[in-house]
Amino acid sequence: MRKVAVVLTICLILAGCGSNKPGDVLTGSEQEVFPVVEKYLENAAAGNWSEVFATLSGEALAEARANSTRVGPGEKIIARNMKAIPVCKDIVEVSVDFTRKTDNGFDRLAYGFRLKKTGHHWKIYKTTPGEYHHGDLKPGELPLKAAETITTYLELPLSQKRNLDHEYLAGRLLRESHRAKLLPVDPGPVKEQEKISARVMAVQCMGISDGYAVALVNYESVRDGRAYPMEALVEVLGVNGTWKICRLDITGI
Repeated sequence: MRKVAVVLTICLILAGCGSNKPGDVLTGSEQEVFPVVEKYLENAAAGNWSEVFATLSGEALAEARANSTRVGPGEKIIARNMKAIPVCKDIVEVSVDFTRKTDNGFDRLAYGFRLKKTGHHWKIYKTTPGEYHHGDLKPGELPLKAAETITTYLELPLSQKRNLDHEYLAGRLLRESHRAKLLPVDPGPVKEQEKISARVMAVQCMGISDGYAVALVNYESVRDGRAYPMEALVEVLGVNGTWKICRLDITGI
């Protein structure tokens, strides 16, 4: 009985580390690969690069070595959800949707990790941007806070969009905003863009599920006293109790 209890305890610990879903039972491959991805995430957030490198191989290792000096420590993973997708023998892809705490607040990201088993060990050999985990989007009402996030961000002046991006954006959209701020700026075009404002007319929910929603936004771009109708699809998601924009596509001008 004692051996059975020990085995059950280990399985419960692994299940908790892997999926954050109470009651989930992990398969054999999940019990092997989830701890590897978990170790990578936790140590990358903390800046423990020797531990990060130990989980990697191939191009993932080369990229981590090249980029490690550009990433500062101090981040913490506060929530994550993992899904394992078998590819073929000894190859598994793990889809991860996780939230991290940074000096500027909270962000939510999604990545795909490809792992290969060599001998008795699994290592991550490739990382790619992934998709957030949510159920099928269905008709529904957009939460008021989500609509407020969309409206406020679109109506902000350009300078405030740049300075307050961490309050309204998440994931790839936030990282793109950060990268844009590092590029040289031509003051001429920036000054012209500052003259353009936006006025949101309507926000319509196109689909919602599990803290994720897609909204159709009709707004006006105002310049020199003239209003030009615009349309955008905006995707928002829950990030530690708030709503943030993770995708914004202009669909009509």
